[in-house]
Amino acid sequence: MPYDRFKSSSRLTVGAILLVSLILVYPLAAQSNHAATLGMDGGSWHLHSRVPLGFDALLLLPSHLSVQILASAEAREFEGWTLLQRENKLALLDAADRPVQRLPKSITFRVTVGTRDKFLDPNPMPFDCTKELNDFLLDMHFQMQIFHGMQMRQLAPMKTWMIGVPADEPSDERVYRSTFDLEDVRPDDRIVLLITDGNGNRLTKFHLEFL
Repeated sequence: MPYDRFKSSSRLTVGAILLVSLILVYPLAAQSNHAATLGMDGGSWHLHSRVPLGFDALLLLPSHLSVQILASAEAREFEGWTLLQRENKLALLDAADRPVQRLPKSITFRVTVGTRDKFLDPNPMPFDCTKELNDFLLDMHFQMQIFHGMQMRQLAPMKTWMIGVPADEPSDERVYRSTFDLEDVRPDDRIVLLITDGNGNRLTKFHLEFL
């Protein structure tokens, strides 16, 4: 059974991710306060179509292989959006400088899982796995949780596929793309991407939060 412990490295708001990306440091801290991230002087961040969500690390046991998981969220509508602070409140504006009322109807997550990237992570999550590395990397599954206040709904992806090395060729890295149809989601709702193995054991989660 996997260990019941989940690190907070992947729980970062978009503002915090953009800050650490700007200074070329991968996100490691717990979710940051948006006001502190943007500063009280009217700071702002300009988004592009791909929003980095951070990374997490697993330590497979008993092999002691270190597996890194990186994720980003992609939607063409993100391009030109701005996250800023106005009168001590956060605002998300579109390319026309109007408040964003709804998130894109479709968001694609890009997830890279493998042993090639070596990030400094002194505390990877132990995970019991008797599979060969290649078989483990081929067994990633994705779900989305959307939180609106105290309500939560869960979505399955409309499509999930791999890019790069074909599945029938052994590899120490796999790159997945998983597309979800969101329907009606507001920018102050919270989106969580859950990644599990084929048995439903949770490997990690990534948060997409704007406000």
